Amino acid sequence: MFQTRFLMVSLICLFQTGVVLAATNVACVGDSITFGSGISYGETYPNKLQKLLGPGYSVKNFGVSGTTLLKNGDSPYWNSSAYTPSHGNPTPPDIVIIMLGSNDSKPWNWTYGGNFVTNYTELIATYTNLPTHPRVLICTPPPVFGAGAFSIDPGIVATSIAPTVRQLGANLGFEVIDMHAALAGHAEWFPDTVHPDSHGSTVMAAIVYTTLKGDTMNGAAPSLGLTLTGNNNAVVDWPAAGAGWVLQTTSGLGGTNSWVVENRLASNDGISICFNNNVTAGGTAMFRLWRPTN
Repeated sequence: MFQTRFLMVSLICLFQTGVVLAATNVACVGDSITFGSGISYGETYPNKLQKLLGPGYSVKNFGVSGTTLLKNGDSPYWNSSAYTPSHGNPTPPDIVIIMLGSNDSKPWNWTYGGNFVTNYTELIATYTNLPTHPRVLICTPPPVFGAGAFSIDPGIVATSIAPTVRQLGANLGFEVIDMHAALAGHAEWFPDTVHPDSHGSTVMAAIVYTTLKGDTMNGAAPSLGLTLTGNNNAVVDWPAAGAGWVLQTTSGLGGTNSWVVENRLASNDGISICFNNNVTAGGTAMFRLWRPTN
């Protein structure tokens, strides 16, 4: 269930330099959804995850468009240019996040669906057997909306692949990030029915962050602050421990006004999450924090 907390504020917050931690290497393995098809590099979920995690982490994007989890698929991740680097670039990862399966739903690929669990188990083992013995998290693919596109079958993703990933995680004892459930009902974030836009990637990064870090605020909602800097500019901030909360904005309350996920990057300096905003002259902006959970 999604949680929402918001506050229209005029608080001034002090910023301090965060403590730099030893880098934890994070490898994001996946297809075009991870790579960021249709959006710029800065808008991809791995890039935004880096901003949320802060300087103590090094997040690498090893997504390759069109790839499959299945070895017999038309473009196996196993044969991709990112497969070997994802195991050490040059240092083996401490955390691996795998999000594959969308392309496996294509009819000619799912012919080999009986190998999905075996191939997924084998892929996971290639990472867990690394010298770092990384923490591995597996993601269900995001939902595919409408009739789908690129021959990706929304029914197979929903009724075969996502449930199989959930069950695989339960059987093997790996953490599952259920993107399929968490992003359901939000077709507006998937303009081509398959790939998230910059709003969707913001939410995805927050979901992954929350899974990695847990609730470090012990159930409390982060306080939201606003520093006015002149020339219609403002800095919105909230505690770094609340990085899993997403900033939303609206031009007015009530009526037909809707809250919109901010797609610009916020950065974590170890003390605060800082978001630079430009408010149009004469306009009004209200902000709130919203926590997507799976």
